[in-house]
Amino acid sequence: MLFKLILGISITSFLLTILLIFGDSPSFRNTPIQNARIRLLNLFAKLSSFYNYLDKRTDGRFIQYLGWLVPIGYIIVVTICFQQFLIKTKPMIDVGSIKMGYILSSMALIYVATLLCALSNPGIVNSKSTKSYPYQPNQLIFFRDNKCNSCQIVKPARSKHCSVCGHCYLLYDHHCVWVNNCIGWKNYRWFFLFLFVNINMLMYGGILCYKALSPQMTRISQLWNVITTTTDANKVTGVFLILCTIFTPIVVIFTGLHLRYIYLGVTTNELDKWGEVEYLVDLGLLYKVSPNIDNETYVEKARDSTGAVVYISLKDETILVSETNSPGYNFTPVLSVVDDLINDYDRGFWNNFKERLLV
Repeated sequence: MLFKLILGISITSFLLTILLIFGDSPSFRNTPIQNARIRLLNLFAKLSSFYNYLDKRTDGRFIQYLGWLVPIGYIIVVTICFQQFLIKTKPMIDVGSIKMGYILSSMALIYVATLLCALSNPGIVNSKSTKSYPYQPNQLIFFRDNKCNSCQIVKPARSKHCSVCGHCYLLYDHHCVWVNNCIGWKNYRWFFLFLFVNINMLMYGGILCYKALSPQMTRISQLWNVITTTTDANKVTGVFLILCTIFTPIVVIFTGLHLRYIYLGVTTNELDKWGEVEYLVDLGLLYKVSPNIDNETYVEKARDSTGAVVYISLKDETILVSETNSPGYNFTPVLSVVDDLINDYDRGFWNNFKERLLV
């Protein structure tokens, strides 16, 4: 039953995606395929209108409430999988007391890590939380006295407002849909725990499922027949093996990306900001000014409405000085992000790691 359900959901999702992408092509005009696409879009429009109505009734918090469906659904699916594993797959494996203890511990850690990540405070910006906050504006991607338009408070360096949660968070990384919570200064360690316990579950679960099925085949090419044409236990175990094989590399790669961000001394949110800086450098528009202008160390070269060359603020794009009227200022072009710019927040991998995970 579980095998058929997963297969049905996968095929349905694939067909709906193909219908939305290709259903409006000229070859399908005035056909049932185009009509089905139109009906599907109308359904989405009605759902969107209903969503907007609910969002107004909940003071703009409906998307956050709706977001709890993902972690709740995740916990339900994981619980069903654990139950089926213990009923169908475990009897097919020679499991000793030590191995069984590790299996149960791995299952328990999934619940612990999910709850810690979902319910923990990412680090809401307030007067108390910023007292021990170590980061200062670098006047390149984060600026002094930068006010949040939503919270109406001055945002510290490396913080950001989340439109879903409705707060500004310290050392903001991203909003994680899997736990319906922002990942920031105070809970990044729980996010990493969440990633690693899922890697452990998927990798170890995949190994156990393969061991359960391997005695029934003499070569790997027989695996599909063993899964699809034998007992219900084989089908359930085969579905688990397929899921583990698909999702293990995805979670491993995602975790590897975050380890790379720690190595570089950046957050997921800061990648976009550094991308904008790199874009200005590639265009030859980013300059370092000495002495600084109103605490601005770096400026962007632009033109005003008359076509005159001016240097504008990276913070709010206001004109700081014109090229023809800049006595005492020296403008040096930034030619390379790597060679000419310093990331003040990169303190080496180990120090970055401690700052992010051992707060």
